[in-house]
Amino acid sequence: MKTIFTPKAACMLLLTLLQITIASWAFAQVPSVDHGSPSKKAETVTVKPASKSFWDNSRLPAFLQDDVSASTRQKEQTGMAASPLGSAWPEVRVVPKDDRILGTLGGLRTKMEQHGLAFTLTYLTETLGDVAGGRKRGVTYTHQVVMGTDLDFEKMLGWKGASFHMLGIQRAGRNVATDYMGVTPLTQPQEDYGAGGNVLYKLVYMYMEQSLFDKKLLIDFGRMPANMKFGTSYLGCYALNMITCAHPSGLSNVTKWRSWPFSQWGIMARVNPGKRLYAQAGFYEVSPTEGGRAGFNFSFAQNGFVIPVEIGWEPSFGRNKLTGHYKAGGYIDTSDHPDPFTSTDGRPRLVSHLPGKTERQRGAWYIGADQMVYRYGPAANQGVLLYGLAGWNMGASLPNQSQYTLGIISQGMFPGRITDAISFFWTRQTVNRKITRQQEMQADMGLPLLNGVAAPQSDFQVLELTYTAFIARGIKLLPDLQYIINPDANKVYPNALLAGFRFVAQF
Repeated sequence: MKTIFTPKAACMLLLTLLQITIASWAFAQVPSVDHGSPSKKAETVTVKPASKSFWDNSRLPAFLQDDVSASTRQKEQTGMAASPLGSAWPEVRVVPKDDRILGTLGGLRTKMEQHGLAFTLTYLTETLGDVAGGRKRGVTYTHQVVMGTDLDFEKMLGWKGASFHMLGIQRAGRNVATDYMGVTPLTQPQEDYGAGGNVLYKLVYMYMEQSLFDKKLLIDFGRMPANMKFGTSYLGCYALNMITCAHPSGLSNVTKWRSWPFSQWGIMARVNPGKRLYAQAGFYEVSPTEGGRAGFNFSFAQNGFVIPVEIGWEPSFGRNKLTGHYKAGGYIDTSDHPDPFTSTDGRPRLVSHLPGKTERQRGAWYIGADQMVYRYGPAANQGVLLYGLAGWNMGASLPNQSQYTLGIISQGMFPGRITDAISFFWTRQTVNRKITRQQEMQADMGLPLLNGVAAPQSDFQVLELTYTAFIARGIKLLPDLQYIINPDANKVYPNALLAGFRFVAQF
């Protein structure tokens, strides 16, 4: 196979890394923040005198304590598959409280939230180009506009623990994976590309939430994706590729364990017994419509049910509060699906010419963890974090067999830029062995291959390097490099080098 590491490609890679380094140094020159001892509480943080700017003392409140967890609503506001890493997640919010371009709208936003009404408006774009390898060179653009409303009925009506949440998106753009890198969308370098494009408003979720017993029990009911709160990690969205952000795509691709922007009728409950432990489970319909094009098809004509479960532990170690998140879970899908290789009589479909054997149940399971191993300062996530996830599919009709992901994130290494981070992720996904066997038989018989590829598929890998830069209030820029090994899970096209960025504006 032809390698892409030519002198020209190597120079391009070094130049991009040099630009990131120079940008990092430049960002580090802004007025610095005195964090004090890592063991001190967040309230002791002070700010050195500086010129009037986004970072001055009048705008910079006390940093959140490291053991504060993001609420369900706050994690959802920007999308589990499209996080802008902004103030919607307290675990990474080490920026001024009003981290939005429009601020408080002259105090109007603050008054509205005090009375139980909050809204979200975020613009996100991901522009990526195939600069070497793949099928051909080229650049694509995608964008996602997130629009949402949250009602706190406890503040509005005195209904303790009750709230309502509604959010939708508008998407548009082109797919770098199928336009330039290969012929299949097996890996999706732009996580904001996908279903729901070219619709003015596509409903993602609309549900009621009720907390009970001093928030030890949380119940959600309504329209929502089945995996929105299962198998997810906000750390994954330090990357752009959907294989990492924000859940294992190898376990959810072409499944009924749906994610953004699809919606299903469902109910879930989460129990928090204490000692940083939790357990959660859900019950969702397998919908033939999945909300329709705009997400407002509320018909209940289910073909089965998806039942996800997850248990977790969220500790904080030592005097430096080295936070971690550990989880294990999975799901069962009770709907029927045809086997891609085995026919109804047990022989290969290419031999028997009969329909595929019906698979009555399928699913997946996973384990995941992240752990801070070194702390630069007292702000949340201000340190070096390690991330890992492994998942395995159980079902002949699923396109993937397994996924393994490892990552390292260093946030706040520059005293004056504690919100900035550099991250590196590696992921390997394997294709369902039955699909590979089917393609091998098709190749031997001189037939077109399943999925439209030119050679049997086996596995692919993604290596991604990203820098997260908070440019100004409500504005983030993430320069990004991705190296895709076996773009179509085979060796037909050379390994691809992608370069681009994510830009986020939060209003």
